[in-house]
Amino acid sequence: MKKLLFVILFISTFIGQGQIVRESELIGKMEKGAELMALGKYDSAQMLFQFVLQNMEKLPSEMAYFFGRNSFHLGKYKQSINWLNKYIQLKGTKGIYYEPAIQYLQYSEDEYLKIQRSQAKRFEEDIATAEYDCGGLEKMLCPVCHGSGVVVHAGIFDEVYKTCPYSLGEGYLSCKEYNLFMRGDLEPKLKD
Repeated sequence: MKKLLFVILFISTFIGQGQIVRESELIGKMEKGAELMALGKYDSAQMLFQFVLQNMEKLPSEMAYFFGRNSFHLGKYKQSINWLNKYIQLKGTKGIYYEPAIQYLQYSEDEYLKIQRSQAKRFEEDIATAEYDCGGLEKMLCPVCHGSGVVVHAGIFDEVYKTCPYSLGEGYLSCKEYNLFMRGDLEPKLKD
């Protein structure tokens, strides 16, 4: 019985030491990644950071800062925002990287907003020039009344039925009118 207890104690000690060695090795890789990042070798730093992320059970809070900052330099702004926010949540204003984390968070948010605005502008331009192919049909279902010719609104006591201001009760639009409507350029024919 004493031999079994000794073997179990020896194995658990050996495994525990292996985990300590493994963890210190991973922290060394994280620090090497930080050095590479400081030298502008962002891709190499990224590989080390990802290795640490995949292999370390409990990440040091500094890893969130390093990964977030490096992500900014790689143009991965959304990822940068997420990781830098995580660092700030973990360490608050007391973290040693608080000031640069706030700075890089602002940089990432600014760049991310530029991309979002650019994509929105391109989308608006695409919509403004898009033509829906009516497939040879002369008339299309009106997207407002869905072909019924009436629009239903909730009134004070009951539902209020009104003639569709775009299809004039017919329930259909011409292909040209349909395309104007989809671009937001079709004016209602009936005014309230």
